Amino acid sequence: MIAPERWYEHQKNFQRYGFDMKPEPERTLRTNRKRAAKRRVGPTGDGKKLAFSTVLVVGIAMIMLIIITAYSAGIRYDVNSMIKENQALMGEIENLEVKVFSANNVDYVEGKAIGELAMIYPADENRIHLTSDDIPEPGFADIIREKAYN
Repeated sequence: MIAPERWYEHQKNFQRYGFDMKPEPERTLRTNRKRAAKRRVGPTGDGKKLAFSTVLVVGIAMIMLIIITAYSAGIRYDVNSMIKENQALMGEIENLEVKVFSANNVDYVEGKAIGELAMIYPADENRIHLTSDDIPEPGFADIIREKAYN
């Protein structure tokens, strides 16, 4: 049997240490761990502010880059659509120029005059030939105007 003094000591140790009846390892290791955990590996203080501001500036720059790219794509689309419209208008202008040229062509005018207006070339006896003597004197238009309105 155990002596009563030892029994009281045994009970204190059992309450203090549990079944092993051995003291726990010293807490010095644990405090070292806490100190190691408290030590920061990354930036501290001003370094954190600098890192945060750098990340913020880079993020804003990337967002601005995306916005600028989208805006330029919209402008590029507008320019391409205007180029297509200009090409269509240039095609219409070319068609109209061809029509104007064909309408001003002598053969076209003669065909219209003969076909629709029943005009014919005059015979030799119906032609008038002008010489330099037949040129009216200056102010001839004023004389004709006076006669026309009186």
